[in-house]
Amino acid sequence: MRKMIFEHVRRYAIVAVASVFPFAGMAGTPVIYTDGTKPLFEIEVPDFWSLRTGGLRDLASPEQSDDFRDISRLFGITPDAHDGIWVGLISPFGVTTLPEARAYLRDIGPFLVQDASVEPPKARRINGLNASSISGTGRREGRNVSFTVLAIDLPGARVAIAAVVIEAGAYLDPLGDVNAMLASIQAVR
Repeated sequence: MRKMIFEHVRRYAIVAVASVFPFAGMAGTPVIYTDGTKPLFEIEVPDFWSLRTGGLRDLASPEQSDDFRDISRLFGITPDAHDGIWVGLISPFGVTTLPEARAYLRDIGPFLVQDASVEPPKARRINGLNASSISGTGRREGRNVSFTVLAIDLPGARVAIAAVVIEAGAYLDPLGDVNAMLASIQAVR
């Protein structure tokens, strides 16, 4: 049990700590997250990762099929060669500050991870922008997961939220790419 706990801590601690340092030389494609026609932030998606995008939608609660939450445009990013790692990015409507982002995550969190055990938030800086991260463990679709969520304060009263979910037993080599992606997030001015 102790080894399993250490493994979970190691997984999300790497993502949370390394996400604040830029990684030079990552090959990838810059992608811009927009709200309608207004560009909000850019992220570099590494080669051999797949990006899926979706517009406004309702997200159903896993426990109650009639409990829905509206979510904004979502970027979902996964490595092509390995299962068990998912990165999601969103800039929720009406969320304008880091404290509002924490409240939003408390509301939407049970839709993403069940039985979550969460560490206290940590202050961060990403490309000169104030940010906050939380890490923890829980269950998603019946599987044990570790996760890190990063909220970044964007100019113009917007917040970007990046969530990294790693299933227990996932191949961890892609974490270098995850860290580089998170470090590449920058506001479009």
